[in-house]
Order: sequence, then C-alpha cells, then structure tokens
Amino acid sequence: MWNKMDDKLLFQTYKEDVYRYCLYMLRSQTDAEDISQEVFVKAMLADRSKVEHIKAWLMRIAYNECHSLAQRRTNGNRKEQKAFAIQLPLKPSPSVEKDYERAETADEFGKLLNRLKPKVKEALLLYYMADLTAAETAEALGIPLGTAKSRINRGLKMLRKLYEKTPEAVEEGSERHVSNC
Repeated sequence: MWNKMDDKLLFQTYKEDVYRYCLYMLRSQTDAEDISQEVFVKAMLADRSKVEHIKAWLMRIAYNECHSLAQRRTNGNRKEQKAFAIQLPLKPSPSVEKDYERAETADEFGKLLNRLKPKVKEALLLYYMADLTAAETAEALGIPLGTAKSRINRGLKMLRKLYEKTPEAVEEGSERHVSNC
C-alpha cells in the first residue's frame, strides 16, 4: 500500500487530522504539535506494507501517544500532589479546585468533553474530529465495531445531557442541542 517513497504524501495528507485529534485529546497546542511529530516519525519508520486503513492506523498511533503522555502527566501530578499534601496540613478549599478545573479547560465543549469517560471521549474524537468511520474508529481503538458504535452513541447522549445542564442553558431558557459534534 504505502512505501518509504510516500512519506511526504502521508504527512501532507494526514497531518491536520492527526494534529486536530491530538489537540482535542491533550488540550495544548505545544503538546499536540510534539505528539503529532512523534506519530509521523513512528509511522515513517514502521513497515506499512500490510496496513489496510492508513488513517485508522495513524490515529491508533496518535491515540497511543496521547494516552502515554496523559499517563506520564497523571503519574507526575500525583507525585506533585502527594509532595504538596505532605507540606500542607490543610486540604485545598473547593474554590481552589474549581479554579484549577476552569483554568484546565478553555472552552465549553472542551469542558463537557473532559467530563466524559476516557474510552467514550476517545471514540467521539476519532469519529467526529478525526473523521473516521465507525469501522475505522473500532480499528484505531482495537475494539469490536459494535463497541465503537455503542461508545459513540453513549458519548453523544452524555454530551447532550451535560450540555443541557450547563448554567448558560438554564439562564437562557433555551433548548440547546448537541447534534453535530
């Protein structure tokens, strides 16, 4: 299918899809750029001769890289929090935690998306943001097609519920719907 001569075409064709997926997963332009670069380096060094769905394969690499970075950060944050907790006798106030959450996510959709379970969030991002088919999403996540469809459907329902519960929706008194994520 793809060979070493096609590296430039591979990059040009999928760079924006991979970057956009990484950006939504990591919520940081710098991290998304770094991880996207790592994805293409790995893809270019890999044997692609037996890859049937190149986009799904690339998104699987992106998923793995984003997940690895998130795990490293989570482990690092836990260590920092533990060290900080040892130094302070009191727990942080709820308002500090809320401020931290607000600073962590910049836009309303990002906030809602981050409230979803990671497996559901990843399926939605691959399906809608990376524009993969349900079958390609299943392949990228290494799960059965029915499971991928279920996660996408469940994610949409969860987003709708979360969106309708946002303070803006209550204040406006309007019925807002999440129809095209």
